[in-house]
Amino acid sequence: MKTILIISPPFYSHFSPLLTIAKALQRTGRFRVVIATAPSFQNQVHSAGCEFDRLEVTSNANTGIAEKTRQANQEKRRLNQFLRATYQGAIPTLWMQAKHRLLDMLPDPPPIYTRIQELQQLWQPSIYLVDQLNYAVTLSLYALGYPFLTFCPGHPTYIPEGDQIFGVPYAFPTSIQPSDSELHKLKNLASQTEREFTAVFNRFLEQSAPHLPPVENAFRLSSSRAILFNYPDFGHLHLQRENPTKWFGGHCFSPNPPLDPEWQEIIHANKMRFPKILLSFGTFLSARSDVIQKVLMYVKEFFPNGLFIAAVGGRLKEYRQFQNNQIILSEFLPQTALLPYMDFVVHHGGNNTFTETLYHAKPMLIFPFSSDQFSIAHDAESFGIAKALDPNNFELEEFEGKIESLLSGENAFSIEKWSKFSRERGASFLANSILSLL
Repeated sequence: MKTILIISPPFYSHFSPLLTIAKALQRTGRFRVVIATAPSFQNQVHSAGCEFDRLEVTSNANTGIAEKTRQANQEKRRLNQFLRATYQGAIPTLWMQAKHRLLDMLPDPPPIYTRIQELQQLWQPSIYLVDQLNYAVTLSLYALGYPFLTFCPGHPTYIPEGDQIFGVPYAFPTSIQPSDSELHKLKNLASQTEREFTAVFNRFLEQSAPHLPPVENAFRLSSSRAILFNYPDFGHLHLQRENPTKWFGGHCFSPNPPLDPEWQEIIHANKMRFPKILLSFGTFLSARSDVIQKVLMYVKEFFPNGLFIAAVGGRLKEYRQFQNNQIILSEFLPQTALLPYMDFVVHHGGNNTFTETLYHAKPMLIFPFSSDQFSIAHDAESFGIAKALDPNNFELEEFEGKIESLLSGENAFSIEKWSKFSRERGASFLANSILSLL
């Protein structure tokens, strides 16, 4: 039986879709599936029927709720700097992320290079599946000549093409439009980071694989065989689909997990309330309690008979004034199990929440804060799937207007069209695509 070895960084939002693909591969009965990742995920790997091995690719981690994940002091400082930057807006946040990139995303390559060789000797995989943001792993596999496929966990521009620069959104939603001078400064910094990353790659290759030519752009180094995108194929990105082959999965989650009895009771007790709104800002941005509280205040005023369910991370104490039978707050939500019961979703534009919400054809309002969230919000607007607002600058009238238009069914045709695409793809499609290569 062939072995596929999947390597995930210690980030829940990356591990979760990779685990879903692993399960789909496991179900084919044609692979032994090994997942090398952080020990925090070991139980989930074993529960999926896969083999586990340890590989910690970075000391930065987020295994559920970022603020509550045990971090080294340096990583805690960077997380706090990032969160403070989000209060200042899109460009300061992207600027801070660009400054942190070398430390966050490219740990010392030699130990990982050595560990990959140990994994190769132990498991003898036929092929590796690697998260694109595992840069040191990709570099090691490239240097060693081991066959691998690339999984792109977020927006497709995480693998830049054309004149795109990693760390600079290729487009922004209409509510967030940086000035030309702001974008120019960000592009300069991101280009500098790109050069620094590439220099690190090439210094390593000179020592470990001198027979290989230098890498032109470290952020574009990916599998020469196939790239798997956890995103709908809107038909406007990565149009060159051969060498490497490119597959758009639409979504990477298990669509119908059971809802536990406690949540079933909550949904049943509130079945007559409308609308039922889910508020989720992801594992990092649930720390923006100011925006969550503002949204809760607005929806409560605008929808006196609604039900509002919000993930608030480790900050429940800050929401005492909102605790009642109409507003349900939790540190961490069973999001994919709740989505079928919701009428509307407010979220941050993270790719997992975006694709999960789209799968269920739910209207959505996006508040992008960082990273690829601006590009995702732009696409969602452009293709008639969602509307977006600036999380640091929105007022009641604008908020109400966008929700009202979405609930009226204004975007229903586009939402259903792209939801159908998503439902027809997914982890099984990606697993079968991988099988076609082997």
